[in-house]
Amino acid sequence: MKKSYTYLLLAFLSFSIACKKDKDESLSADTLMDVSYGNDIKQKMDVYLPAGRDISTPVIVLVHGGGFVAGDKSEFSNQSRALSEKGFVVLNINYRLVDISGVLENPMVHQPSNIKISDQLNDIQTVVEFAVSKSSEWQMSTEKWAITGHSAGGTLALLYAYGNKNTGKRIKVAGNWAGATTFGFNDESEIAAVDPRIAEVLYRAIGAEATNQNKLAYMAASPFWIAYQGNAIATINIRPEFNEAGNMPDGSFALYQQFTNVLVSKNVPNKWVEVPGSDHGFSQPGKWDLVLNETVEFFSTNTQQN
Repeated sequence: MKKSYTYLLLAFLSFSIACKKDKDESLSADTLMDVSYGNDIKQKMDVYLPAGRDISTPVIVLVHGGGFVAGDKSEFSNQSRALSEKGFVVLNINYRLVDISGVLENPMVHQPSNIKISDQLNDIQTVVEFAVSKSSEWQMSTEKWAITGHSAGGTLALLYAYGNKNTGKRIKVAGNWAGATTFGFNDESEIAAVDPRIAEVLYRAIGAEATNQNKLAYMAASPFWIAYQGNAIATINIRPEFNEAGNMPDGSFALYQQFTNVLVSKNVPNKWVEVPGSDHGFSQPGKWDLVLNETVEFFSTNTQQN
């Protein structure tokens, strides 16, 4: 009788522990707003935690656009929520911006910026390291990570994913939504033909004058050229049919084709999606649904890779 009682007690305890485990794994959805990952006012993120998450739940870092000089994470709240509802932890981040003081003055002021693309990549690295330290608390994977962004955010996403700050290749897959693939040029005269304000922003963002002597600096800020060196990871590029940004002419179709060719030549898993009838912001009805569905399908496959 004593053995039977002991067995029943152990069975009850086992059942209770199992129920508690199930309860812990059935976490409700939650959103943590304006989580600081640094001391600067811009170093904040919104964390979208899906229901039922656990330590195997994949993570997406989402980077807003704005030409490296503007933009805010609030512009991607809907996309972040939608991705979280599809089963991802989403880190919707702000980051420090390139200073454009004087760019719109007449005459335009030519001066460097304290914040450059390299600093923005440092911010992404800090986000990743901070979030990994919270992985047990937030209940999410430390290995199944992806990064994506829109416009300049897409360029930053690719630069981070392909670069040496992606230590241990924690980020396994990258998405580019309408971002630039290269700032490289064959001769400085090409930059001289560009709107001076755009050339000034590039100078401030990259931190080097657009001269022939500085070609490598512009190539180093170009996902195309980094991929050409063999450092790319699985990538989905999503380009709107009408990819004009501001008054910049749209030559992105040919550039996306060249980028895709490089990824294929390097045996990098990739997908190029054209969104018909869409503008740069995917603002027409249903376009963001297409973007997110394509992204989730690609990410779900490639975050599983080692």
